[in-house]
Parts: sequence; C-alpha cells; structure tokens
Amino acid sequence: MSGFVDDEARERFFALYDEAMRKWPQHTRLNVATSFGPAAVHRAHGGTGPPLLLLHGGNATSASWAPIMPMLTPYGTVFAVDTLGDAGASVQERPVADARQLAQWLDEVLAGLGCDRVHLVGLSYGGWMALNQALHRPGRVASVTALEPARALAPVRAAFVLRLLVARLTGSTAAAGRFLAWCRAGRLPEPPMYDLLVSAMLDHRQRAVTAPQALTDDQLRAITVPTLVLLGERSPVHDVRRAAERARRLLPGNRTEIVPEAGHGLPADSPETVGRLIRSFLGDTSLTA
Repeated sequence: MSGFVDDEARERFFALYDEAMRKWPQHTRLNVATSFGPAAVHRAHGGTGPPLLLLHGGNATSASWAPIMPMLTPYGTVFAVDTLGDAGASVQERPVADARQLAQWLDEVLAGLGCDRVHLVGLSYGGWMALNQALHRPGRVASVTALEPARALAPVRAAFVLRLLVARLTGSTAAAGRFLAWCRAGRLPEPPMYDLLVSAMLDHRQRAVTAPQALTDDQLRAITVPTLVLLGERSPVHDVRRAAERARRLLPGNRTEIVPEAGHGLPADSPETVGRLIRSFLGDTSLTA
C-alpha cells in the first residue's frame, strides 16, 4: 500500500500538515470508514447552500484549499477529503484496481458523511476524480467543478512526467522546488505549504492507486451533471486550448473558462477569480441539488 518512506518522514510531513491546516477557517476533522481504509475529511461550516466536497491535486492535501476557503464557505458547508493513496491523513488498506473502484471509494466517503447530493470541486488529479465520479457514480453528484483536470481533457505533457521523476528519483528539494515553480507558472506557495508539498513529493510513495486516465469523447458526453471547467492560461501541464475545446464541445451543459495569467495551481494562483467563478456557477446550479 501507499505510505511514507520511514517514521522520520511521516513525522516531518504531519508537522507541516498540521501547521498548514491552521490557514483554514475554523473546522473539524472527521474519520470516515470505507472498505478501502479510513478517509480523513475536514469540515468547515458555512452558508445554507448544498455542501461542497473538495478533491485536492496530487501531493497537495486538503491544506492546499486554504486560499480559496473564504470564497466557498459563504455558500455552504465545505468538506475536503485527503485522497486515498496520496500523502495525507487518509489510510489506504486495500488496492484501488481501476477508476470504478476509486469512484466506489468516494461514494462510500459521501455516504459516510451523509451527503445525498454534493457539489464536487477538484484540482488536477482531483479534477479528474470529480469527472470520473460523475461518469461512474453520479447518484450523489449535484455538479462538478474541474480545475485543470489531469489527463481528462488533454494529455499531460512529457515534460511534466520527466520533471516529477527527476525530483522524486534524485530526492532533491531543489528539483522539487523547480518542478513546483514550473507547474505554477513561476509562482511558489509560501511556507508551510511549500515545505508540505516538497515533503509529500519526497517522503511519500504512492502504490496500488489509479492514475488519472484520458476520458473518451463518449465518456465526456455521458456526464450529464452541470459542469464547470476552469483552466490556467499559463499552465504548462497540458495543451490548455485543446482541453477547453474538448470540454466546450463534448460536456453537455458545461461552462468552460480560461483564467488569465494563472498556472496549474488555480486556487492559489487566482483565488478571488476562481472563487467568484465557482460561486456564480453554484448559484446557477443550486436548484438541481
């Protein structure tokens, strides 16, 4: 199963994790039992709208949503789950064989939270997860907001894979920092988030988890829930124009926007713009929840 390289790495990671989560508004942490292992979920109470569930990007943990939380909690209660198999407080006890099993895990999380209908908001890997959920387990999904969804709409550039491999195989904090700056169009998060991201990349090993997969034209057409796709104009991870074109052409009832000057890390790069777009979208879709 996925896990930390040793006890020292685990302690280093969780010290940074706890510090980074202090940037959130007041919240509680829940442990939700699933057949794949306990899921760690953070809950921040908010407005009266239907709940939101946030799905973070690879290595980013729920702490990465802190910059955008003030824009989301006025709408409704916000949940953020640490993704199964990734660095974080969720514990993987069983392999995830494919995309359908990952959707099963997330459905079990939603059931454990008592969420009959929820707005999914995901970044990168989490954006692909949100679309995957709407494809395979749509029953609890009121809407999907996919921020820079990895591989779902356009292939990941070879440079992304190469730079990530260099950082992980060398164990170099400098290479990890260069990779993060490249993804974020030259921007870097401030400590402790920067240090947490580096720790997640170098101190944790992902095993027995499902990689994001390209969604076919037919699969995208089969997603019927309201969908918002947000892409960073300066994201180097994939062909932004190609991803936007496929979303606009194939996702029924979608809204697709390219956020000016933003890189791959949309919630941190442009929190006010992204928050405004999500709130506007949720306002239009709230009656479907």
